[in-house]
Amino acid sequence: RSETKNCGAMATFLESSLLATRYVPGPSMERGHALNIYAHPKEGKLIYAFSKYVVVRSLEKSTENFVYRGHKFPVGVAQFSPSGFWVASGDAGGFLRVWSWDNPEHMVKLEAQVLGGGIADLAWDGESKRICVVGDGKGVVSKCVMWDTGNTVGEMVGHSKRVITCAYRQSRPFRIMTGSEDFRVVFYKGPPFKMDHSASEHKNYVNCVRYSPSGEVIASVGSDKRIVLYEGKEGTVALGDLRPGDKKAAHQGSIYSCAFSPDGRLLLTASADKSVKVWVVPPLEGAPASCAVSSLSLGADVGAMQNAVVWPPAGPPVSVSLCGEVNYLSIADEAIAGVSKVVVAPQAPISAMTVVSGDVVVAGCNDGTVFAIRPDSDEWTKLAAGGAAKPGSSPARPCHTGKVTALCAAPASTELAFASAGFDDKIRLATLEAYVAEVEVDGQPNALGALDENALVFATTKGVGRLALAPALAVAAFRPTPFDPTALAVGAGDVVLGAKDGSLRVLDPTSLDETRQLTPHRGEITAAAFSPDRAYLAVGDADREIKLYAPADGYAVALHSLWRFHTARVTALAWHPASTHLASTGNDEAIFVWSCDKTQATPIKVDFAHKDGVTALAWRAAQSPNLVSVGNDGCACVWNPLG
Repeated sequence: RSETKNCGAMATFLESSLLATRYVPGPSMERGHALNIYAHPKEGKLIYAFSKYVVVRSLEKSTENFVYRGHKFPVGVAQFSPSGFWVASGDAGGFLRVWSWDNPEHMVKLEAQVLGGGIADLAWDGESKRICVVGDGKGVVSKCVMWDTGNTVGEMVGHSKRVITCAYRQSRPFRIMTGSEDFRVVFYKGPPFKMDHSASEHKNYVNCVRYSPSGEVIASVGSDKRIVLYEGKEGTVALGDLRPGDKKAAHQGSIYSCAFSPDGRLLLTASADKSVKVWVVPPLEGAPASCAVSSLSLGADVGAMQNAVVWPPAGPPVSVSLCGEVNYLSIADEAIAGVSKVVVAPQAPISAMTVVSGDVVVAGCNDGTVFAIRPDSDEWTKLAAGGAAKPGSSPARPCHTGKVTALCAAPASTELAFASAGFDDKIRLATLEAYVAEVEVDGQPNALGALDENALVFATTKGVGRLALAPALAVAAFRPTPFDPTALAVGAGDVVLGAKDGSLRVLDPTSLDETRQLTPHRGEITAAAFSPDRAYLAVGDADREIKLYAPADGYAVALHSLWRFHTARVTALAWHPASTHLASTGNDEAIFVWSCDKTQATPIKVDFAHKDGVTALAWRAAQSPNLVSVGNDGCACVWNPLG
């Protein structure tokens, strides 16, 4: 029996009036598994899952988007209703949520645990009243429920293993087909739905089943490289193996996804052989042994494997690569003409960020990838170890082989743009076009800072070091520390190092010798930053407090016990370019903007900035200026907190 709960308004989904722009992540991908990505039935929008979130974004402009944050478990699939007014999404906990798309509060109509395991796919009926849900569970792996109550519509049995995919006929008589890891498809008639028969044409996993828009044809594809066509009303096999006249033109790897064109004449498929193909669907009566097919290879790297395709009614067909590239395909004369556009975005939580040249945002992720946002673009740009990845080329390897822990703008005296540090124990230097140098350091680096001269300072789990940029990149000095460094700030002719035990030390920037100790904090030092005018040093800690120190007065405490509005540890601090305001954020998902002239005034607050915590903040000095934040939800948000 399913647990059902009707929920009210979700006011937390109302967009903040301070939000100017949001850049969203790409879909979560897993090698060897198909991705379920869908489109709006009437508008040019894609909908897909990223971690615990549902992302909706425009095909034309990626900054026209929305992120739904109501799930507690990783989301497996999300799909618009045929009316376009509702969205159904399922997660790894077996919970199905039906929520409003056209309401600004995105109210939840239904929350029900329909399966004992994760939901892998779902499909609406043509009347937007019933939803077929498939996935994993104990005994029950497929179910059809009413969209508003969660009541079961029939008994769907027939599979012995996890069900991966399902398709719902959009016109009466209603039919459902499901595909599973037991190599079978099962055909159901209803409602109420009951098993009519099963078919074992596939010899490996059935990765995707789809109905044609007219409901006359069903297509199934699998890891056995086969495409099978069925009659839409009765589910009988019409063509057991759809193949081209030339056997070499067939897919040479597992087929993960398929999609019919809006008129149902063409079938688009995506495969692990790194290609997409367009098939001319033959008539089911007297179907020929072969059919016309056109193909497009999208690279030679593993990341070029094609895990999903979708053919929106109001937009070009789209394929998604394992590396996260969303490829906009051009179709001409019933054949693939090429790729018209490639969109990339982070596929992991964003762990670090900096602003380069006043307005270029550079962000690093948990999977080692680094992305840039230029002021004249609405899209992310992916940087690779060997340079900028070109659209349509084979995806390049990540910039780091582990999590990116820190980023900082390079000194103005160099031609470099920024430096990055990662869990691979390396610090790498780059322009905005390519990485140019790297050096390995002792311990995992967790903080970076640019000195006024041609050098960087860094902190690792074992100590603090100075990195010379010329004549060659090298570690000029390294001082092991008896404590664990956790934060670093450069300014006012000093280097300030924060530690896990709450201590603060001022170091000489050249020798890295300790010159003084500051008043310690009660919690771990988590963030530190000098104001641009060098009048203050701001320090945040795990005890939720922010203190200001005055370097000109021997680092005397200038403010304490007042800026303590965060409800969880402070994770980042950023000074306004004019040194008039300080922005802070933390694991409480909130951003505060404090006034240095009115220290006791109530700060400007942004609630629910990033689900699961904000990881970095920076100001775009050349624009307005705007405040940029990134977080564990994979998003980058641009705010106008000062109007």
